Amino acid sequence: MIKARLSVIVMVLAFFNAGCHNHKIPKPDSGNIVMTQKSLSLVKAGNAFTFNLFSKIPDCQGHNVMVSPLSISLALSMTLNGAVGNTNRNMISALGLYGLSVDEINRIYFDLVSALKKADPRVKMGIVNSIWIKKEYPVLESFITANQKYYDARVQSLDFNQDALATINDWVSDKTKGKIPSIVNQISADEIMFLINAIYFKGKWQVQFDKSNTEDGPFTLSTGVSATVPLMMIKEHFGYSEQSGYRALKMPYGNGKFEMIMLLPDDGKSADQLIQQLDPSVWDNLKTALASDRKVDVWLPRFKFSWDSELKDILSSLGMAVAFSKTEANFSKINASDQLYISKVKHKSFIEVNEEGAEAAAATSVAIGVMSMGPGGPRFHATRPFLFFITEEDTGAILFAGKVENPLLTN
Repeated sequence: MIKARLSVIVMVLAFFNAGCHNHKIPKPDSGNIVMTQKSLSLVKAGNAFTFNLFSKIPDCQGHNVMVSPLSISLALSMTLNGAVGNTNRNMISALGLYGLSVDEINRIYFDLVSALKKADPRVKMGIVNSIWIKKEYPVLESFITANQKYYDARVQSLDFNQDALATINDWVSDKTKGKIPSIVNQISADEIMFLINAIYFKGKWQVQFDKSNTEDGPFTLSTGVSATVPLMMIKEHFGYSEQSGYRALKMPYGNGKFEMIMLLPDDGKSADQLIQQLDPSVWDNLKTALASDRKVDVWLPRFKFSWDSELKDILSSLGMAVAFSKTEANFSKINASDQLYISKVKHKSFIEVNEEGAEAAAATSVAIGVMSMGPGGPRFHATRPFLFFITEEDTGAILFAGKVENPLLTN
């Protein structure tokens, strides 16, 4: 079910023009994002969903993995506007959005996405949504209106044929700058709608690696075998903390609103074991510990990979199995006459990390079916499997999360 897996928690950021090697890019002025209590509760729920989702991915030892919990949550939240009864409650439970109404979820995601898009003028953050409906299939206007209003969703009716497949995938490819060339492989006879989110991120390191310092070096795989990989090297001030069982490093992009947080397990502990240790409380404590900078000798492998997976089993295990049930699902706020259900949830992701920065993209498709139809200081040498996260500083939102098992794999 899961194809290329490169464990990685990541977000989609976008880079602008960079300066010279190994010095900071000037910071433009930008205001802080102010969060309400309900907005903070949604972000905390989203981060909890990240760890729950990541821990449910089937055994991926030796493979790279990356997900965008934000992309998955946005696609499912659009779908939530059509859910009723147990389907509504179970989807909210799986997403961890307890205590929030659908209207509140819509409004908070509208504010959050708007804030993320303009959080850092030196980082490009693209977040877009679309709904593709089988031609002449009747959909309640209230469902369309809510998703256009709060998610700025493009809504289009199509004959569900090969041309429709090309149209949908071309949209995804365009919005992810070609990094996710397709998201829908086929359209089944009983599928009447696709709700799709796409995210694109590109950002330059605030302090860039000098390419002339990159050297081939050993990277110990989880099997114990050593592989030779290109290691980027820098000694600069970054957020750094030593925690129980791992070391953590925070490297900012652009003017510092977006960042990559990497977790390197101690010798004898695997990245998969470390994943099981993470929860919202641990994450909050870690973010606090990383607030102070220290001069750190950093070795980081260059890596580039893609990953994709069907999420039905994972999301079912998180408590929303009823939404996939042909007989129990209730999406009567999409169409009150037919028995609709979620037939597939497909997720694809891409990431490339090099001396200049990071480029990442993700897309999530929710298909709706119808029944009737160094020395002297601390060191962070990532020369064995490690975790990484891309987050936004003011909101605390995790955009991407992942694990690098083998930097040489491109999946």
